[in-house]
Amino acid sequence: MTNESLNDLFHYFEPVEIMHPAISPIGIESGIGLQISVHRDIDKPDLDQASVFIIGTANNKKSDEIRKHLFSLGKIEGLKQIVDLGNFRKGKSKADTRKGWEDVLFEFGKKQKILIILGGHAEDIGLIISSLSRLEHPLNLGLISPDLHLISDPDNMQGTYLNRVLLNPDSQLFDFTQLAYQSYFSDPESLELFEKLYFSHVRLGELRMDIREMEPHFRNSDVLAFSMASIRHSDAPGSRLKSANGLYAEEACQLARYAGLSDKLSVFNLFDMPDEKEFHPVTANLSAQIIWHFIQGVNQRKLDYPFSSIKSYNKYIVNIPQAEHEINFYKSPKTNRWWLEVAYPDAKYPRSLYIACTYNDYQMACNGEIPDRWLKNYQRIC
Repeated sequence: MTNESLNDLFHYFEPVEIMHPAISPIGIESGIGLQISVHRDIDKPDLDQASVFIIGTANNKKSDEIRKHLFSLGKIEGLKQIVDLGNFRKGKSKADTRKGWEDVLFEFGKKQKILIILGGHAEDIGLIISSLSRLEHPLNLGLISPDLHLISDPDNMQGTYLNRVLLNPDSQLFDFTQLAYQSYFSDPESLELFEKLYFSHVRLGELRMDIREMEPHFRNSDVLAFSMASIRHSDAPGSRLKSANGLYAEEACQLARYAGLSDKLSVFNLFDMPDEKEFHPVTANLSAQIIWHFIQGVNQRKLDYPFSSIKSYNKYIVNIPQAEHEINFYKSPKTNRWWLEVAYPDAKYPRSLYIACTYNDYQMACNGEIPDRWLKNYQRIC
């Protein structure tokens, strides 16, 4: 595809059917649905002017259920233009559908638009990464999921979807983080492989100790895949695992807002919806609230790094003698958020990585400890 205008992409999508929003305690006339430009048969919004897009997966009735609840939630003050393109049209074959998805994802990525994808399966994560890899710049993937879908044999790329994503030599994937996994759903050998690949993983219990420490993971990510199965069954009835444990609804919404606040993140995929016959209204309502919090976060972005020069930030140099390393930290004067610098060890590459971190990482370095975020990235580029 060589589209100069995103308006050429309408034929890939089914228009959104006129629907009655779910009953809203604030009144339908006050809902965010009035702030969203919706693709209708006779009403096609200008895609080039919008920055955020909602897309449902092919023939996904669950996407429409989420819309009913989303459109009835409260308005967001000062919301920038957002477009609901509808659901992706299913092709004549699986190959046609896949090719269409790849083209659409690539075109939106090229224009630096933000995509909210409703529905789909874990396998779609690989499609998202492969499509964006055509942009030929490094990608960081975040995953919120209760189980580790990674087999311990690093040579078996066909083992699971995550093996195919993480070990594909043709992708531009650089870093990967999985949050909210639960140990009893995980293979210890898979955790060992995570360590060997220098990828990050955070247990549900660790996340819950201080959820604010999770924010930098999203600030480092380009793509976030959020599994509804990561939420406990009582808060999301019909979820894939039907587990008594998992994220609370409030935690899921808070994580989605952190993702929205990330200036770097451009794709938010809410997947692993229950089967249609088990798609409880409470689950649809929570899905909508998760999306609402993500949109709220996007609307509050401050255009920190990488949209502003990190060299203009307050710089703090910490020397760690026992590790024979000096670590530079940077603090945004606009938002008080922190980054640390990881310089390439080879002098012929005068470049550095700037990794989002927290004040706790800075304090750790001041106490003579190397932050895990610095160490894993340094090991990866050595």
